[in-house]
Amino acid sequence: MAKPSRRMRLSQQIVEPSHEPDLSPDHKAAVLQALRWAWGEICRLHPAEVANAHEEVVTNLLQRALNECSGGKRCASWLEDFEAVSRGAKVKTSDGRIEKQPDLHFRPPRYESVVQASDWLWAVECKIIDPKHSVNFYCDQGVRRFCEGEYSAWMPSAAMLAYVRDKQEPFSALDGPLQKGYGLKRHDKGTSPDNSQSAHDRSALKPQCVDIELTHLWLAVAPGG
Repeated sequence: MAKPSRRMRLSQQIVEPSHEPDLSPDHKAAVLQALRWAWGEICRLHPAEVANAHEEVVTNLLQRALNECSGGKRCASWLEDFEAVSRGAKVKTSDGRIEKQPDLHFRPPRYESVVQASDWLWAVECKIIDPKHSVNFYCDQGVRRFCEGEYSAWMPSAAMLAYVRDKQEPFSALDGPLQKGYGLKRHDKGTSPDNSQSAHDRSALKPQCVDIELTHLWLAVAPGG
């Protein structure tokens, strides 16, 4: 009897999971610390752009700081074992579209339980908060994309990053807006005033997604920046 081909054996083994494993708390904390450090660097080196430039300009500066190396080592030492941070890479949505692009992708060393590495990442969507870009804009153009399975359809967690130009903090600013149509299960204070965590029900989506928890990290532009 002829042996099955390698192609046939592979196709029989691959089963798309309902979701990929969540990142460990240590890996999430590493990303947050690296983002805070990189923010401090770009505020110091590029204060005018941080205070005034378009979101894409600021995110590009942040990505480059996160990926900078010196003497063969990553300057953002918390990410030493992570892949290079990618920006704007396309992802697959829960309903099969492939054109959506979360701003920053973080991937630590791959866990053994990962089935589809393309879907396994900690996505971070970036938004400006200022008089022209309201918290409602942040929710509608950022949070909503996770809640509707456009971003991180196979991940139990992700993050929203705000470049804050008007001194707001996430827990107090978000508590009301998140109640309005985002499947909110809970919204909790974070470990410091610059962050909070919200959990969102995605069971009503067609096809259904695993529920998602979002970390909201809001980084403030220094006064006079």
